[in-house]
Amino acid sequence: MRLKLVYNPTAGRGKTRRHIDDVQRYLVAGGADVDVHATTSAADLTRVVAEASRGGFDRGVGAGGDGSMHLAVREFDLERGVLANIPLGSGDDFARVAGIPRRNIRAACETVLNGAVRQFDVALANGVRYLGVAGLGFDSEVAAKAQTVKVLRGSAVYLYSILRVLPRFTPHRVRIRIGDQTRDEDIMFATVGNTRQYGSGIRIVPAALPDDGVLDYCIVHRTTRLQLLLTLPLAYNGKHVRKPFVETGRATEFHFESEQPLDVYADGEYVTKTPVTFGLEKQKLQVMVPRD
Repeated sequence: MRLKLVYNPTAGRGKTRRHIDDVQRYLVAGGADVDVHATTSAADLTRVVAEASRGGFDRGVGAGGDGSMHLAVREFDLERGVLANIPLGSGDDFARVAGIPRRNIRAACETVLNGAVRQFDVALANGVRYLGVAGLGFDSEVAAKAQTVKVLRGSAVYLYSILRVLPRFTPHRVRIRIGDQTRDEDIMFATVGNTRQYGSGIRIVPAALPDDGVLDYCIVHRTTRLQLLLTLPLAYNGKHVRKPFVETGRATEFHFESEQPLDVYADGEYVTKTPVTFGLEKQKLQVMVPRD
């Protein structure tokens, strides 16, 4: 078995770099021929994994977190390639959803070598692929702030970012089109999820399934900053959806416009600005997951 092992040396606050030798050792011990590539940029990661998916390798293996998987899928050959993940990031929400072992490198490598192939939907934001959750408004402003945090890890990064962004945040006027229905609303934020969670375990669209052929949305309408702050912790178990100012649903396509362009982040990475159309790729992504 030939594997292309790609990693970002800075992923997971350096965690990936510290453990990449262990990953390679376990994969080689399992009988794999491993070609390792340390990326030099986001574009380099996308390019190398895409090339591996087009031939010559049985698996493209991304060692890192959600950001690394996001970049890996952007130009991945969905028809021919198989993608695997060694979760070594800060949040690893994709691995949580897929059931890939997050705290056991040996078990994660076993999944790469001898796991089962599961087909995942691939979401789109203005044609840019993503795997997990995309957002705009307060959500994306928090994601942008989180990228500047260098010391904290996991959920602490997002809590810190929320507390920094919230005091100055004001609602945004947006035009929302879902199916053939269009309306104008003042919202705090909106998310469109292919999977249920982001931010190291925040179940923002708790009913979302990664292989059901639809996308789930969560729109938090205008409310006070205090209500927003009190509601966000409920999202760790999906109970925020009970609030009267929270709207959820599902469809195959969404469109958002705003008076001023709003940044759209997906899987913790910047992808585009409003106006934005969300949809799904016709083909699914083949991902290695544990057999059980």
